[in-house]
Amino acid sequence: MSRHAPARERVRHDLECLTAELIGLGLADDQNFPAMRQVGPDVWEVTFHGAEAISLAMGDIDYGDLYQELFANRSFCLKLIDGGLLQLSYRFDKDSLVKHRLAYYPSPSLRPFQDDPEVYLREELYVDIVSRRLVPFPIRFDYDLGATKDVAHPACHLTLGDVEGCRIPVHCPLTPRQFIEFIVRNFYQTDKHEFISRFPGHKHFFDVSISVNEQKLIHLTVPGAE
Repeated sequence: MSRHAPARERVRHDLECLTAELIGLGLADDQNFPAMRQVGPDVWEVTFHGAEAISLAMGDIDYGDLYQELFANRSFCLKLIDGGLLQLSYRFDKDSLVKHRLAYYPSPSLRPFQDDPEVYLREELYVDIVSRRLVPFPIRFDYDLGATKDVAHPACHLTLGDVEGCRIPVHCPLTPRQFIEFIVRNFYQTDKHEFISRFPGHKHFFDVSISVNEQKLIHLTVPGAE
């Protein structure tokens, strides 16, 4: 795709390519391919079927119940080999990114051995990944230009465990490639299985959004941002 294509098209294409690659690598076993929809005169969303169930994550609900609701509603872009769910949604005003929500929901329980013992016996990759899983908790990167408040609510921030008030400043919004690499590298890459080198290359980046005051705090730097 041309580097001069609208940003929303590049994001959609990026996510499509990554979805196909994760399926090919055997890391994902179910998916909802990205879709683009117009939600206002100049406002577009790159989202997925089942995104309407995202509101469940905003309520006071047990994590196990939340995961089951998201799973039952197929509210994910990708379901990974161990049941982890990836959600990626972007909103653009004209060609400017104004909002994104990038979330990872690990499965609260592994597939019982009795349900499919063959998996554990023949699928080395599956066993290698699930054998190191510890306490599951959601991870979310949010970007919301309209809700920005210096230090208190960074434009782009990382929330761990859906803890209210947890907003770790992030250098800039993340592309699909950056977010998925972050999840795969930190939660799925193993000594025996290297995936990142087979990902499509970085084709675009978003501009820096962190403030001067937020840079004085512990924060996450994103390579490639200008």
